[in-house]
Amino acid sequence: MKLTWSQRIGLILFAVYGLTALFGPLIMTSSPYAIDGDRLMHPSYDYWLGTNAIGQNLFSQLVYGARTTLIIGITVAVISTFLSAALGLVAGYSKKLDPVLDGLANMLLVLPSLLLILIVASFTGGGTWQLILTLSLLTWPGYMKLIRASVLSLKEREFVRAAQLYRGKTGYILRRHLLPFLWPLIRTKFVVSFQAAVAMEASISFLGIGDPSTVSWGRMLQDAFSRTQTFVTDAWLWMILPPATAILMLIIALALIGEGKMTGHRFEAKIDRKPSRILPNKPQEPKADEKTSAISVRNMKVTYGEKTIVHPISFEVKQGSITSLVGESGSGKTTVARAVYGLLPDESVEGAIRLNGLPIYAAGDSGRMQRWIDAAYIFQDPRSSFNPIMTIGRQFFEAMRLHTTQTQKKAAAIAALEEVQLGAHVVNMYPHQLSGGMLSRAMIALALVNKPKVLIADEPTGALDPLVKREVFDLLVNKVKEHQMALLLITHDLPAARHISDQTIVLHAGKRLDEQTA
Repeated sequence: MKLTWSQRIGLILFAVYGLTALFGPLIMTSSPYAIDGDRLMHPSYDYWLGTNAIGQNLFSQLVYGARTTLIIGITVAVISTFLSAALGLVAGYSKKLDPVLDGLANMLLVLPSLLLILIVASFTGGGTWQLILTLSLLTWPGYMKLIRASVLSLKEREFVRAAQLYRGKTGYILRRHLLPFLWPLIRTKFVVSFQAAVAMEASISFLGIGDPSTVSWGRMLQDAFSRTQTFVTDAWLWMILPPATAILMLIIALALIGEGKMTGHRFEAKIDRKPSRILPNKPQEPKADEKTSAISVRNMKVTYGEKTIVHPISFEVKQGSITSLVGESGSGKTTVARAVYGLLPDESVEGAIRLNGLPIYAAGDSGRMQRWIDAAYIFQDPRSSFNPIMTIGRQFFEAMRLHTTQTQKKAAAIAALEEVQLGAHVVNMYPHQLSGGMLSRAMIALALVNKPKVLIADEPTGALDPLVKREVFDLLVNKVKEHQMALLLITHDLPAARHISDQTIVLHAGKRLDEQTA
């Protein structure tokens, strides 16, 4: 974890404070409540910070007050941050719970927090735990709304959509795909909550509200300012400056810790330098009359509300063949591909669609096609399809369900990457470290890693320059033929489509205009 110089200073200051709060009371010989000295004694060897107006040891009170502040600060920060993160994640991800949680947050935001805290402290006696609960329950809405807004944006990203479509559980998606993006906000929320709790406790104690038997820095200041002797003599030097300086230094330390950027640990997949390469079995070329339908579409119609996007269309893709969908932008190519793969809502699709004989719609979970195993989908932009904060290898492992152990997954992932001319080191790299061509190759390898019988590719080379586009395009076609997969290809390149395809379907305004067979 890389820290800036300001964060290092902040951590050093906070470490000094933390050690004092945790171990200081254990080694103190005098009680903060004991009256064992004369009034307003100057600092000395026996009384490092002197005594207050009734003869209590101020240094003992400062040390014990550090523990009180630590307990309040950490507890409030943990509870408030947890509520902000958990409720923000749920509100942003769940359409049903969002209105309720967002409305509750809005209601708490308009309430005068300080006034409520003062009222609660006055009526409950201002005990430590009453203060902790009050601060925790009133300080979570602001950052909850920030986290909610981030989740609303993140859940529309392709890698989250892909995780949903591959039937990832809600808890898994929130924990593995969304939560890592929110760590900077959560870290900041924790620091801000700690600062607010320290300042609020000191303020309430200074006003004389709270448990008078609790030793705290705010209580020390309240006691000092309530005595006329404090300013008549030079006693303010040891009665006011130490607790005020301690509060100031703690808030500065927390502010320094929250500054700058903090990078998390990299995920490194441990790779055997001499992995046992898994070579795919070379399939036998089936005869033309033996090819069965890998994709069967009968009278498929797609509507959004009352608007028809794709008019009734029927076609078949034989096992081991390539079918291209071509047409201008907005003609319905991607909609057809997504409907075939089951990416559209059930109520939007009419007709019968089967992949490898398995129904896509109107079937129970047990009878449906398994995405990523029976069929795979290559999206247009690999940069938005890969999770940017997870390594390529880790994303391969998530999609690999036919391999049980990490060793098998690792070997299969490396073999799949080598099939598309990428080295084994790519499994430890992040998407931003790869070029567009390398990412397209990695996406093809990911689609092939489970050896599905059907592959749907939606403009897999659309974001690449012409030379790399042709190279990746040829690689995809070669791998499809090598593994005898059925390929449904969406492309704007009509000459290339006619050159490689067994049949070409031309779409215009959601209707099929033409069909050509090679």
